[in-house]
Amino acid sequence: MRSLTRREAMWALGAAAGAAAAGTVVSSADAVPLPPPGGPIPDIAPVPVSPLGYHSPPLQPYVDKLPIPARRGNSGQLSMVAGPHKFHRDLPPTRVWGYDQAYLGPTLIAQSHVTANLTVTNQLGVHPLAQHVDTTLHGATEEDKTNPRSNIHLHGGVTPASSDGHPYDTVRNGGAITYSYPHRQEAMTLWYHDHAVGITRLNVHAGLAGAYWVRDEFDTGEAGNPLGLPSGEYEIPLVVQDKIFRPDGTMVPLLWFFLPTNFNQAGNYGDVACVNGVAWPRLDVKRGIYRFRFVNGSNSRNYQFKLSNDAPMWVIGSDQGLLNAPVKVEDFGSMPGERYDVLIDFSNVPPGTRIVLENVANNSVGDAAFMIQALPNIMEFVVGPEKGFTGGIPKLLRGGPGLPAAIPGLTKPDRVRSMTMLTLLDEARPQSGAPAMNTLNNLRFHTEDVEMVPSGSVEQWNLINSTLVDHPIHIHLCKFRVIGRQPFNSAGYFGSNPPPAEDGRRWNPSADNYVIGPMEPPEPEEVGWKDTVACPVGFITRILVHFPSRDEMGFDPDAPFTVNEPIPTTGMSMPGMSMPGMSMPMPKTTSGSKQAQGYVWHCHILDHEDHDMMLPMRVM
Repeated sequence: MRSLTRREAMWALGAAAGAAAAGTVVSSADAVPLPPPGGPIPDIAPVPVSPLGYHSPPLQPYVDKLPIPARRGNSGQLSMVAGPHKFHRDLPPTRVWGYDQAYLGPTLIAQSHVTANLTVTNQLGVHPLAQHVDTTLHGATEEDKTNPRSNIHLHGGVTPASSDGHPYDTVRNGGAITYSYPHRQEAMTLWYHDHAVGITRLNVHAGLAGAYWVRDEFDTGEAGNPLGLPSGEYEIPLVVQDKIFRPDGTMVPLLWFFLPTNFNQAGNYGDVACVNGVAWPRLDVKRGIYRFRFVNGSNSRNYQFKLSNDAPMWVIGSDQGLLNAPVKVEDFGSMPGERYDVLIDFSNVPPGTRIVLENVANNSVGDAAFMIQALPNIMEFVVGPEKGFTGGIPKLLRGGPGLPAAIPGLTKPDRVRSMTMLTLLDEARPQSGAPAMNTLNNLRFHTEDVEMVPSGSVEQWNLINSTLVDHPIHIHLCKFRVIGRQPFNSAGYFGSNPPPAEDGRRWNPSADNYVIGPMEPPEPEEVGWKDTVACPVGFITRILVHFPSRDEMGFDPDAPFTVNEPIPTTGMSMPGMSMPGMSMPMPKTTSGSKQAQGYVWHCHILDHEDHDMMLPMRVM
């Protein structure tokens, strides 16, 4: 039986072994000159820029203005299209994807409790990252290079399973899907993006993502709204991503030369920050308060946002809506998939001042071992002489007269589940040169061991990270609160509960007997409702998950639906399952069946999600 040491050691040493093998370096045609090395990684030790990795040509920051995506309603037609796009003044245009435009999409505006029907058409053509499609991954095929699959997942939306953007529910060129969004949710910052099994990382990296705002009677988006928040030109989406570019402007969704370019390399960390599709942009601001709605749309990178002048920021909302009151912070963290609603006050800043939005995030142990370089600067604000919004920072956002109800306290769960994150050898893909993969509960996405959750229940999920990298875990359909994080002894945990020698057998023992410190409370920005949570290395991240009832949803979350891609023989069958007080025998699907049920939960590092850190889930 393989031990943790071997699993993690093989993962950590895989890069070095690949580099040492003389014939494994791919063509140097993709290589570009190295820029100057990045700065030290806090708390880990200075980390040099890897000479084995891809790097962008030097680009001058803050020469391009921040583009502000168009805003439109969330019903009607939305087309997934291809077109040319310039990421930087000094880069040639390159072919990318977007929604109704070349790269990313418009900000879609929804109204709480107003159902919208959105028909999405696939007009993408050949994949702009076709050479990177990994056909050894579950669900990916050669056809995805020239006739790619795609769909839309409304991230954070409470939607019927048939409108959730299930990873199997995709269309190819010329196809269309109509989604129905009930919006039985309050005002919040959502986002929409591709979710096609096996190629999500490439489809999102190519541009299939956009911001999605839900409005209600309190947060109307209009001047003079009841919450007193900035609106109009003072409310701006910031979709933050990191990229690597070749001199011809094309994107490189890879890490290392020595691994094949047509394989998922388990992560993608860029050396250029892009916001709303432009590299290191500049935003001219007036002397007033701005509302920035942050979306971490990166494939893998964690950010810790901070202003270069050490000015405070006020977090007013997280994934699933407003906080009870603004939280004043010097910096705040964001992992892929998370959203934060933030106020920044430029009122008393002298005209002409330049302020950089910085990233001061630490590398995890695993990222530092792989020499993942820091990305310290994101964009620049240039303060002008004009006065802007001067309404002040609200004192209260919930729980007062004329305001939405306050977020309640934590309640006792109906059930507690332990969920494990594992890194193990991927012996099924020896030809890839990548020795490892990440899983949840030691299972793969095509498992028949499906989580069964009663609708209307409250569960505590203990997310146990025994890997060497941090993971953002996203659970579809639900919302949750972060209870806290507790360090545990991985060596003792594994020594007493050795994982199975093979993946595919559930392994999720409790780690409660191996905790080595007190519970750490959630970060200040995490005190509200969430749907994506950061799970750091060596910690049990405890969350209290609220699965909506059928009355709250207004639909049956377990209703079967037809998918547009056949379900593989080995995948997504619906076995008879049982749980305390419930016996739910269900027929298995047959080879080629197009019926599916349920939702998914997964790591939102997209390269992990594709391989194979995603599991099915049914809400009964």
